Amino acid sequence: MDWNEAIALVHGSDWKHAKIGLTRMKDLLKLLGNPQKDMKYIHIAGTNGKGSASIMSQSILTKAGYRTGRYISPHIDTFNERMSIDGELISDEELREEAKRIKEAIRQMNEEPTDFEIITAMAFDWFHRKHCDLVVLEVGMGGRLDATNVITSPLCSVIMHIGLDHTEFLGNTVQEIAREKAGIIKAHCPVIVYDQAEDVLDVIRKYAYNIQADMHVTAPDLCEMETASLHEQIFSYRSHLHIRLNMPGRYQIRNACVVLDLMDLLRTHGFPVSETAIREGLQDVRWPGRYELMQDAPAVILDGAHNPNGVEALVDSLQASFPKRKIIFVVGVMRDKDIHDMILKTAPYAKEFIAEVPISGYDRTLQIDALMKEIRSCFSGPVTPADSVNEGLTVALAHAERSDVIVCFGSLYQVAAVRKRFYSSPA
Repeated sequence: MDWNEAIALVHGSDWKHAKIGLTRMKDLLKLLGNPQKDMKYIHIAGTNGKGSASIMSQSILTKAGYRTGRYISPHIDTFNERMSIDGELISDEELREEAKRIKEAIRQMNEEPTDFEIITAMAFDWFHRKHCDLVVLEVGMGGRLDATNVITSPLCSVIMHIGLDHTEFLGNTVQEIAREKAGIIKAHCPVIVYDQAEDVLDVIRKYAYNIQADMHVTAPDLCEMETASLHEQIFSYRSHLHIRLNMPGRYQIRNACVVLDLMDLLRTHGFPVSETAIREGLQDVRWPGRYELMQDAPAVILDGAHNPNGVEALVDSLQASFPKRKIIFVVGVMRDKDIHDMILKTAPYAKEFIAEVPISGYDRTLQIDALMKEIRSCFSGPVTPADSVNEGLTVALAHAERSDVIVCFGSLYQVAAVRKRFYSSPA
C-alpha cells in the first residue's frame, strides 16, 4: 500500500498547519481504549541512526523469542513498512481494518489529528491487538512533543546521534535539539545514549539527572574492529566477541554498540537475551539504503544520508572503503536541508557531481538549478544535471570507468527508486 492509499483511508490533515502538542494524540488514544498503556517499549530518538538501531533491536529480540513490534518513519518502498511484528509487515487488509477503527474514533473528536498522529495511533492499536511482548518505537521528529511520546514508562529510552536537522521545528543549535530529544526520557527509566559531543551529552545528562533517570553512554573506545568489507564487518565490544554484522559502513558499528548496551540493560530488567540471539539477530539484519552496495565494477553505493551528520558518517565510511579514491556523487535533496554543508563535506572527495531530483512533483524538492548553484559554490569540477535519480545514475554509469565509485545520496525519498533499478535488472 502506498502513502496516498493509506492516508485516503483515514483522510488525515496537514501536520504543518496543526498546533503542536500531545493533546490530540491523547484524546484519540483514549477513544481507542488507550492501547498504548498495556505494552512495554524501547523508545528511540535521534537525528541519525535510530532506524538502524530499531531494526537491529527488533531482529535480536525476535531471535530471543519475544513477539516484537516495530514502528518507524518514513518508509522506503511501501507504507506497510512503518509497522511490523517480528519483521513481518502489516498487511493491506489489516491496515484497512485499523483505518476503520481510527476513522470512527476521529468522528468523535473536536479537532482532527494529523497524519502522523493517526498513523501512530494505528500502530499502537495494531501492536496491542496482536499481543506484542515488546515494541521498538521510533520517534518521528524531535521527541518531547512527538506523537510517540504519549507512552509513560518505557523499559529504556535510547538517544542516537544528534545533529542539525528540522531546525525550523526543533531549534537552531544541537543543544536545543538535544533538549527536545531528551524529552523522551522518563522519570526512573534508564536511557542509553550514543557517545557524541560533550555539549550534547551534558544537555541530556542534566535532563536525566533532574528526573532521576539512569544514563548510560556507549563506549566506542572499547570496540575493536576485526574485519571490514562492503559485505560484512566483524567486531568485538565489551563482552560481545567476534560479532558479525552484514551491514557495511563504519557508522553501523557504532549503532550496533548502542544496541549491544541496550541488550545488556534489558538482561538486568527481566528480559533475558542470549548471546546466540544477539549474534544471529545482528548477522541476519538488513537495512536498505544505508551504505548499500548495489553493484561492483564500477561500485555503486546507495546511502540515505540527508543531513550534514549523516553525510559526515558516509564520507568516513567511504574513506575507509576507498582510501584516496575520488567519487562520482549522484545527489538529490529536499530544499529544507542544509545542502551547502552536505556539499562542503563531500566536495574534497568528488570527481564529479550529478545533480538530480529525488522525487518529482513534490514541493519540498530542491530543484536542479538551485542544487547546481550550491554545488558549484563549493566544487570546481564537472557538474551535470539530470531530471531524476534514475537518469542521474544512467549518466554516472556512462561517465564511470570500471574502477570508479558512484555514490547516490541526499534523500531517503530516492532509495526505493534506486533499489528498484538495480534489483529489477537482469542478473
